[in-house]
Amino acid sequence: MGMRGTKRFRSGAWRLKVFAGWDPVSGKRIDIYETVKAPNNRAGVKLADARMAEIIAAVESGQHPQPGRRAQDAMSITELAERWEAANRPRQNQRTGEWIGWSPKTAKTHRDNFVRYILPALGKRPAASVTGIELDDLYTSLEDERNLSAAVVVRCHSQIRAMYNWALRKKLVASNPAAAADPPKVKASTLKVPAMTDVRAVMDLAPASFSSYIQIAATIGARRGTIVALRWGNVDLVKNRITFEHAIAESSDGLVEKGTKADRPYVVSMGSSTARVLAEHRKRSIEAALGVGAEFDARSFVFSDDGGVNHWNLSWPTHAWKRFADKAGLDNVRLHDLRHTAASQMLMAGIPISIVAERLGCTEANILRTYRHFIPGSDQEAAELMDRMLDGPVVAG
Repeated sequence: MGMRGTKRFRSGAWRLKVFAGWDPVSGKRIDIYETVKAPNNRAGVKLADARMAEIIAAVESGQHPQPGRRAQDAMSITELAERWEAANRPRQNQRTGEWIGWSPKTAKTHRDNFVRYILPALGKRPAASVTGIELDDLYTSLEDERNLSAAVVVRCHSQIRAMYNWALRKKLVASNPAAAADPPKVKASTLKVPAMTDVRAVMDLAPASFSSYIQIAATIGARRGTIVALRWGNVDLVKNRITFEHAIAESSDGLVEKGTKADRPYVVSMGSSTARVLAEHRKRSIEAALGVGAEFDARSFVFSDDGGVNHWNLSWPTHAWKRFADKAGLDNVRLHDLRHTAASQMLMAGIPISIVAERLGCTEANILRTYRHFIPGSDQEAAELMDRMLDGPVVAG
Protein backbone atom coordinates (compact mmCIF):
# COMPACT_ATOMS: atom_id res chain seq x y z
CA MET A 1 0.00 0.00 0.00
CA GLY A 2 1.35 3.43 -0.97
CA MET A 3 1.95 6.18 1.53
CA ARG A 4 -1.05 8.40 2.23
CA GLY A 5 -1.17 12.14 2.78
CA THR A 6 -3.74 14.73 3.77
CA LYS A 7 -3.87 18.51 3.53
CA ARG A 8 -6.02 21.26 4.93
CA PHE A 9 -5.96 25.03 4.71
CA ARG A 10 -5.57 26.83 8.02
CA SER A 11 -4.35 30.26 9.12
CA GLY A 12 -3.33 31.27 5.63
CA ALA A 13 -1.31 28.16 4.71
CA TRP A 14 -1.68 24.53 3.70
CA ARG A 15 -0.91 22.00 6.47
CA LEU A 16 0.39 18.74 5.02
CA LYS A 17 0.47 15.40 6.84
CA VAL A 18 2.05 12.26 5.32
CA PHE A 19 1.83 8.80 6.88
CA ALA A 20 5.33 7.24 6.83
CA GLY A 21 4.82 3.84 8.46
CA TRP A 22 5.43 2.62 11.99
CA ASP A 23 8.30 3.17 14.40
CA PRO A 24 10.46 -0.04 14.40
CA VAL A 25 11.04 0.16 18.16
CA SER A 26 7.90 1.62 19.77
CA GLY A 27 5.41 0.50 17.12
CA LYS A 28 3.87 3.98 17.09
CA ARG A 29 2.57 5.63 13.94
CA ILE A 30 5.00 7.96 12.17
CA ASP A 31 3.69 11.09 10.44
CA ILE A 32 5.52 13.87 8.64
CA TYR A 33 4.16 17.42 8.90
CA GLU A 34 4.97 20.36 6.67
CA THR A 35 3.50 23.79 6.00
CA VAL A 36 3.17 25.24 2.50
CA LYS A 37 2.48 28.97 2.35
CA ALA A 38 0.07 29.24 -0.57
CA PRO A 39 -3.42 30.73 -1.09
CA ASN A 40 -6.65 28.77 -0.75
CA ASN A 41 -7.33 28.59 -4.49
CA ARG A 42 -6.60 26.27 -7.39
CA ALA A 43 -3.00 27.45 -7.70
CA GLY A 44 -2.43 26.96 -3.97
CA VAL A 45 -3.90 23.44 -4.08
CA LYS A 46 -1.58 22.60 -6.94
CA LEU A 47 1.49 23.78 -4.98
CA ALA A 48 0.42 21.84 -1.87
CA ASP A 49 -0.19 18.65 -3.87
CA ALA A 50 3.17 18.94 -5.59
CA ARG A 51 5.00 19.33 -2.27
CA MET A 52 3.11 16.39 -0.77
CA ALA A 53 4.12 14.22 -3.73
CA GLU A 54 7.77 15.22 -3.15
CA ILE A 55 7.60 14.26 0.53
CA ILE A 56 6.02 10.89 -0.23
CA ALA A 57 8.63 10.13 -2.89
CA ALA A 58 11.46 11.15 -0.56
CA VAL A 59 10.24 8.97 2.31
CA GLU A 60 9.65 5.96 0.05
CA SER A 61 13.22 6.24 -1.25
CA GLY A 62 14.68 6.74 2.24
CA GLN A 63 15.84 10.27 1.46
CA HIS A 64 13.75 12.20 3.97
CA PRO A 65 15.98 13.33 6.89
CA GLN A 66 13.84 11.51 9.47
CA PRO A 67 10.16 10.53 9.39
CA GLY A 68 8.22 12.61 11.89
CA ARG A 69 10.92 15.31 12.14
CA ARG A 70 12.09 18.33 10.25
CA ALA A 71 15.56 18.50 8.75
CA GLN A 72 17.02 20.57 11.59
CA ASP A 73 15.89 17.89 14.09
CA ALA A 74 17.36 14.93 12.15
CA MET A 75 18.18 11.76 14.11
CA SER A 76 21.66 11.73 15.61
CA ILE A 77 24.09 8.82 15.62
CA THR A 78 23.39 8.35 19.35
CA GLU A 79 19.64 8.09 18.73
CA LEU A 80 20.14 5.73 15.80
CA ALA A 81 22.40 3.52 17.92
CA GLU A 82 19.78 3.41 20.68
CA ARG A 83 17.06 2.43 18.22
CA TRP A 84 19.23 -0.28 16.65
CA GLU A 85 20.17 -1.71 20.03
CA ALA A 86 16.56 -1.63 21.23
CA ALA A 87 15.33 -3.43 18.11
CA ASN A 88 17.90 -6.22 18.60
CA ARG A 89 17.95 -6.32 22.39
CA PRO A 90 18.45 -9.77 23.90
CA ARG A 91 15.32 -11.03 25.63
CA GLN A 92 13.93 -14.40 26.59
CA ASN A 93 10.77 -15.95 25.22
CA GLN A 94 8.53 -16.23 28.27
CA ARG A 95 7.09 -19.53 27.08
CA THR A 96 10.17 -21.37 25.79
CA GLY A 97 12.94 -19.55 27.65
CA GLU A 98 14.88 -19.17 24.38
CA TRP A 99 16.85 -15.99 23.73
CA ILE A 100 15.61 -13.64 20.99
CA GLY A 101 17.66 -10.95 19.28
CA TRP A 102 21.38 -10.59 19.84
CA SER A 103 23.17 -12.78 22.33
CA PRO A 104 23.78 -11.01 25.66
CA LYS A 105 27.51 -10.93 24.93
CA THR A 106 27.00 -9.36 21.49
CA ALA A 107 24.75 -6.70 22.98
CA LYS A 108 27.34 -5.89 25.65
CA THR A 109 30.16 -5.71 23.09
CA HIS A 110 28.18 -3.36 20.85
CA ARG A 111 27.28 -1.10 23.80
CA ASP A 112 30.90 -1.00 24.97
CA ASN A 113 32.13 -0.11 21.47
CA PHE A 114 29.57 2.68 21.17
CA VAL A 115 30.34 4.19 24.57
CA ARG A 116 34.12 3.90 24.39
CA TYR A 117 34.97 4.48 20.77
CA ILE A 118 32.16 5.57 18.43
CA LEU A 119 29.75 7.94 20.19
CA PRO A 120 32.34 10.24 21.81
CA ALA A 121 33.40 11.29 18.32
CA LEU A 122 30.20 10.97 16.28
CA GLY A 123 27.31 10.76 18.74
CA LYS A 124 25.92 14.25 18.09
CA ARG A 125 26.27 14.12 14.31
CA PRO A 126 23.07 13.70 12.24
CA ALA A 127 23.05 10.06 11.14
CA ALA A 128 22.03 10.96 7.60
CA SER A 129 24.96 13.38 7.20
CA VAL A 130 27.90 11.18 8.21
CA THR A 131 30.33 10.46 5.37
CA GLY A 132 32.90 7.80 4.62
CA ILE A 133 35.66 10.38 5.13
CA GLU A 134 34.42 11.08 8.66
CA LEU A 135 34.54 7.37 9.44
CA ASP A 136 38.07 7.18 8.01
CA ASP A 137 39.06 10.01 10.35
CA LEU A 138 37.49 8.15 13.28
CA TYR A 139 39.40 4.96 12.45
CA THR A 140 42.69 6.87 12.15
CA SER A 141 42.06 8.57 15.49
CA LEU A 142 41.27 5.25 17.20
CA GLU A 143 44.50 3.74 15.91
CA ASP A 144 46.85 6.69 16.35
CA GLU A 145 45.46 8.49 19.41
CA ARG A 146 43.72 5.69 21.29
CA ASN A 147 46.33 3.05 20.35
CA LEU A 148 43.68 0.49 19.42
CA SER A 149 44.62 -2.54 17.37
CA ALA A 150 43.48 -2.79 13.77
CA ALA A 151 41.25 -5.72 14.76
CA VAL A 152 39.30 -3.59 17.27
CA VAL A 153 38.91 -0.76 14.77
CA VAL A 154 37.62 -3.20 12.15
CA ARG A 155 35.07 -4.50 14.66
CA CYS A 156 33.87 -0.92 15.19
CA HIS A 157 33.60 -0.49 11.42
CA SER A 158 31.59 -3.71 11.07
CA GLN A 159 29.27 -2.54 13.83
CA ILE A 160 28.68 0.84 12.17
CA ARG A 161 28.07 -0.84 8.81
CA ALA A 162 25.54 -3.24 10.34
CA MET A 163 23.73 -0.39 12.10
CA TYR A 164 23.41 1.60 8.88
CA ASN A 165 22.25 -1.47 6.95
CA TRP A 166 19.43 -1.77 9.48
CA ALA A 167 18.69 1.96 9.17
CA LEU A 168 18.53 1.64 5.38
CA ARG A 169 15.94 -1.14 5.64
CA LYS A 170 13.90 1.04 7.97
CA LYS A 171 14.32 4.02 5.59
CA LEU A 172 15.85 6.12 8.34
CA VAL A 173 18.81 7.08 6.12
CA ALA A 174 19.43 7.19 2.39
CA SER A 175 22.88 5.58 2.26
CA ASN A 176 25.46 3.67 4.30
CA PRO A 177 28.62 5.76 4.85
CA ALA A 178 30.52 2.66 5.99
CA ALA A 179 30.37 1.40 2.41
CA ALA A 180 32.57 4.36 1.44
CA ALA A 181 34.97 4.03 4.39
CA ASP A 182 38.33 2.27 4.42
CA PRO A 183 39.02 0.46 7.71
CA PRO A 184 42.56 -0.75 8.41
CA LYS A 185 43.70 -4.10 7.07
CA VAL A 186 43.99 -6.89 9.62
CA LYS A 187 46.71 -9.44 9.04
CA ALA A 188 45.65 -13.02 9.52
CA SER A 189 47.11 -14.34 12.75
CA THR A 190 48.84 -17.69 13.04
CA LEU A 191 47.04 -20.20 15.22
CA LYS A 192 48.92 -21.12 18.36
CA VAL A 193 48.26 -24.80 18.97
CA PRO A 194 49.63 -26.25 22.21
CA ALA A 195 50.73 -29.88 22.00
CA MET A 196 49.00 -32.48 24.14
CA THR A 197 52.25 -32.85 26.12
CA ASP A 198 52.03 -29.15 26.99
CA VAL A 199 48.40 -29.59 28.05
CA ARG A 200 49.37 -32.52 30.25
CA ALA A 201 52.13 -30.44 31.87
CA VAL A 202 49.58 -27.80 32.88
CA MET A 203 47.13 -30.45 34.15
CA ASP A 204 49.85 -31.93 36.36
CA LEU A 205 50.28 -28.56 38.10
CA ALA A 206 46.58 -27.67 38.37
CA PRO A 207 44.22 -28.74 41.19
CA ALA A 208 42.01 -31.74 40.43
CA SER A 209 38.88 -29.70 39.66
CA PHE A 210 40.59 -27.47 37.11
CA SER A 211 42.48 -30.44 35.67
CA SER A 212 39.06 -32.02 34.97
CA TYR A 213 37.99 -28.83 33.20
CA ILE A 214 41.14 -28.89 31.04
CA GLN A 215 40.47 -32.54 30.17
CA ILE A 216 37.11 -31.59 28.63
CA ALA A 217 38.47 -28.50 26.88
CA ALA A 218 41.38 -30.39 25.28
CA THR A 219 39.60 -33.61 24.28
CA ILE A 220 36.27 -32.14 23.13
CA GLY A 221 37.15 -28.56 22.23
CA ALA A 222 34.06 -27.03 23.83
CA ARG A 223 33.95 -23.30 24.49
CA ARG A 224 34.63 -21.89 27.95
CA GLY A 225 31.08 -20.69 28.58
CA THR A 226 29.62 -24.00 27.44
CA ILE A 227 31.79 -26.02 29.84
CA VAL A 228 31.11 -23.68 32.78
CA ALA A 229 27.34 -24.07 32.17
CA LEU A 230 27.47 -27.88 32.44
CA ARG A 231 25.21 -29.49 35.03
CA TRP A 232 25.50 -33.07 36.21
CA GLY A 233 22.26 -33.89 34.42
CA ASN A 234 24.14 -33.20 31.17
CA VAL A 235 26.81 -35.81 31.94
CA ASP A 236 25.98 -39.47 31.22
CA LEU A 237 28.70 -41.60 32.81
CA VAL A 238 26.97 -44.82 31.68
CA LYS A 239 26.95 -44.07 27.95
CA ASN A 240 29.98 -41.76 28.22
CA ARG A 241 28.21 -38.78 26.68
CA ILE A 242 27.90 -35.08 27.42
CA THR A 243 24.98 -32.95 26.28
CA PHE A 244 25.80 -29.28 25.81
CA GLU A 245 22.58 -27.27 25.92
CA HIS A 246 23.48 -24.02 27.68
CA ALA A 247 26.30 -21.51 27.92
CA ILE A 248 27.26 -18.82 30.40
CA ALA A 249 27.79 -15.43 28.74
CA GLU A 250 28.63 -11.90 29.76
CA SER A 251 25.93 -9.27 29.42
CA SER A 252 25.40 -5.65 30.41
CA ASP A 253 23.62 -6.96 33.52
CA GLY A 254 26.30 -9.49 34.49
CA LEU A 255 26.56 -13.20 33.70
CA VAL A 256 23.52 -14.92 32.17
CA GLU A 257 22.71 -18.49 31.17
CA LYS A 258 21.63 -18.86 27.55
CA GLY A 259 21.60 -21.39 24.73
CA THR A 260 24.81 -22.62 23.13
CA LYS A 261 26.53 -20.57 20.45
CA ALA A 262 25.43 -23.27 17.98
CA ASP A 263 21.85 -22.23 18.96
CA ARG A 264 20.92 -25.83 19.70
CA PRO A 265 21.80 -28.60 22.14
CA TYR A 266 24.39 -31.08 20.89
CA VAL A 267 25.73 -34.39 22.20
CA VAL A 268 29.36 -35.57 22.16
CA SER A 269 31.03 -38.76 23.30
CA MET A 270 33.72 -38.98 25.97
CA GLY A 271 36.75 -41.22 25.83
CA SER A 272 37.20 -43.70 28.68
CA SER A 273 39.89 -41.54 30.32
CA THR A 274 37.73 -38.42 30.24
CA ALA A 275 34.79 -40.40 31.65
CA ARG A 276 36.99 -41.70 34.46
CA VAL A 277 38.24 -38.19 35.26
CA LEU A 278 34.67 -36.87 35.42
CA ALA A 279 33.55 -39.80 37.58
CA GLU A 280 36.26 -38.93 40.10
CA HIS A 281 35.31 -35.24 39.86
CA ARG A 282 31.69 -36.17 40.56
CA LYS A 283 32.68 -37.94 43.78
CA ARG A 284 34.53 -34.82 44.90
CA SER A 285 31.53 -32.67 43.97
CA ILE A 286 29.18 -34.81 46.08
CA GLU A 287 31.53 -34.51 49.04
CA ALA A 288 31.74 -30.74 48.54
CA ALA A 289 27.92 -30.47 48.45
CA LEU A 290 27.63 -32.48 51.68
CA GLY A 291 30.27 -30.29 53.27
CA VAL A 292 28.26 -27.12 52.73
CA GLY A 293 24.82 -28.67 53.23
CA ALA A 294 23.80 -28.25 49.57
CA GLU A 295 21.54 -30.68 47.73
CA PHE A 296 23.39 -32.55 44.98
CA ASP A 297 21.23 -33.46 41.97
CA ALA A 298 21.00 -33.21 38.20
CA ARG A 299 20.74 -29.42 38.43
CA SER A 300 24.05 -29.08 40.27
CA PHE A 301 26.79 -27.38 38.27
CA VAL A 302 29.74 -29.58 37.33
CA PHE A 303 32.27 -26.82 37.99
CA SER A 304 31.41 -25.01 41.20
CA ASP A 305 32.99 -23.79 44.42
CA ASP A 306 29.87 -24.11 46.57
CA GLY A 307 28.67 -27.66 46.12
CA GLY A 308 27.07 -27.15 42.70
CA VAL A 309 24.73 -24.30 43.65
CA ASN A 310 26.53 -21.75 41.46
CA HIS A 311 28.86 -22.18 38.50
CA TRP A 312 32.40 -20.85 38.34
CA ASN A 313 32.87 -17.21 37.44
CA LEU A 314 33.36 -17.10 33.68
CA SER A 315 36.76 -15.44 33.92
CA TRP A 316 38.16 -17.84 36.52
CA PRO A 317 39.22 -20.64 34.11
CA THR A 318 41.07 -18.08 31.97
CA HIS A 319 43.03 -16.70 34.94
CA ALA A 320 43.70 -20.20 36.32
CA TRP A 321 44.99 -21.41 32.96
CA LYS A 322 47.40 -18.49 32.67
CA ARG A 323 48.72 -19.07 36.18
CA PHE A 324 49.44 -22.77 35.69
CA ALA A 325 50.53 -22.41 32.05
CA ASP A 326 53.13 -19.85 33.15
CA LYS A 327 54.37 -22.28 35.79
CA ALA A 328 54.63 -24.98 33.10
CA GLY A 329 56.74 -22.67 30.93
CA LEU A 330 54.13 -22.06 28.20
CA ASP A 331 54.40 -18.54 26.77
CA ASN A 332 51.36 -16.69 25.40
CA VAL A 333 49.18 -19.80 25.20
CA ARG A 334 45.54 -19.00 25.91
CA LEU A 335 42.85 -21.22 27.34
CA HIS A 336 40.94 -20.82 24.06
CA ASP A 337 43.91 -22.35 22.24
CA LEU A 338 42.88 -25.74 23.65
CA ARG A 339 40.01 -25.56 21.18
CA HIS A 340 42.60 -25.38 18.39
CA THR A 341 44.43 -28.33 19.90
CA ALA A 342 41.30 -30.47 19.90
CA ALA A 343 40.35 -29.55 16.32
CA SER A 344 43.83 -29.96 14.84
CA GLN A 345 44.54 -33.29 16.55
CA MET A 346 41.24 -34.79 15.42
CA LEU A 347 41.67 -33.60 11.83
CA MET A 348 45.26 -34.83 11.59
CA ALA A 349 44.08 -38.21 12.87
CA GLY A 350 41.60 -38.43 9.99
CA ILE A 351 38.39 -37.77 11.96
CA PRO A 352 35.69 -36.60 9.49
CA ILE A 353 35.12 -32.85 9.35
CA SER A 354 31.43 -33.31 10.24
CA ILE A 355 32.35 -35.08 13.51
CA VAL A 356 34.97 -32.45 14.41
CA ALA A 357 32.42 -29.67 13.77
CA GLU A 358 29.83 -31.40 15.96
CA ARG A 359 32.27 -31.86 18.84
CA LEU A 360 33.32 -28.20 18.69
CA GLY A 361 29.74 -27.00 18.33
CA CYS A 362 30.31 -25.11 15.07
CA THR A 363 29.72 -25.51 11.34
CA GLU A 364 31.76 -27.53 8.86
CA ALA A 365 32.40 -24.29 6.95
CA ASN A 366 34.00 -22.82 10.07
CA ILE A 367 36.22 -25.89 10.45
CA LEU A 368 37.37 -25.66 6.83
CA ARG A 369 38.00 -21.92 7.07
CA THR A 370 40.04 -22.17 10.28
CA TYR A 371 41.70 -25.59 10.22
CA ARG A 372 41.89 -26.76 6.59
CA HIS A 373 45.72 -26.82 6.69
CA PHE A 374 45.51 -29.54 9.34
CA ILE A 375 43.65 -31.92 7.04
CA PRO A 376 46.34 -34.47 6.06
CA GLY A 377 47.27 -35.03 2.47
CA SER A 378 44.76 -32.69 0.87
CA ASP A 379 47.32 -30.24 -0.56
CA GLN A 380 49.79 -32.97 -1.58
CA GLU A 381 47.04 -35.00 -3.22
CA ALA A 382 45.97 -31.92 -5.18
CA ALA A 383 49.58 -31.32 -6.30
CA GLU A 384 50.00 -34.90 -7.52
CA LEU A 385 46.65 -34.79 -9.32
CA MET A 386 47.55 -31.64 -11.22
CA ASP A 387 50.95 -33.09 -12.20
CA ARG A 388 49.30 -36.23 -13.57
CA MET A 389 46.81 -34.19 -15.57
CA LEU A 390 49.56 -32.04 -17.10
CA ASP A 391 51.87 -34.98 -17.82
CA GLY A 392 49.12 -36.82 -19.66
CA PRO A 393 48.90 -40.58 -20.14
CA VAL A 394 52.18 -42.49 -20.22
CA VAL A 395 52.90 -43.89 -23.70
CA ALA A 396 54.61 -47.28 -23.75
CA GLY A 397 58.01 -47.21 -25.50
